[in-house]
Amino acid sequence: MIAITTAPKGGVNVDLPPDVRELLASLAKQLVELIDDPDSADDPGMARLFPPASVDDPMEALGFEQLMGEALRAGKRESAAVLRATADANHLNRDETLAWMRCINDIRLLLGTRLDVHEDADVETLLADPLSEQAAVMYIALSELIEMLSRAADPS
Repeated sequence: MIAITTAPKGGVNVDLPPDVRELLASLAKQLVELIDDPDSADDPGMARLFPPASVDDPMEALGFEQLMGEALRAGKRESAAVLRATADANHLNRDETLAWMRCINDIRLLLGTRLDVHEDADVETLLADPLSEQAAVMYIALSELIEMLSRAADPS
């Protein structure tokens, strides 16, 4: 059973099965490996995680990448490190909760890009296709987990 609730003294309480915790930690590790892989620069998922600052001005986009690119990658690595370090925790403080949400959303964005999920996408079609079914189920589960974390973190 999965339950994420508001903690009386702040943060959230997380009740996840061990296999879900292991999966989240593994996915966070894989995210960092992809971010650190120099061969992933042309990966469409990476373009989704790190969109250009300007689609109209390649020089502006390059300048932004040179100025901020490493800081953005470091932030994603840090969120993944927090998720991995707290994957077995039953309570997350505010900062840990935000890190989980950022990391899980990054994973969800990568997965959604690979599944070609967009605003008008028919998830039922993805679920009916044996080649995409497992990935679609994971995409939906990650989306629901982010929503649960968000609601518990801000119960108002």
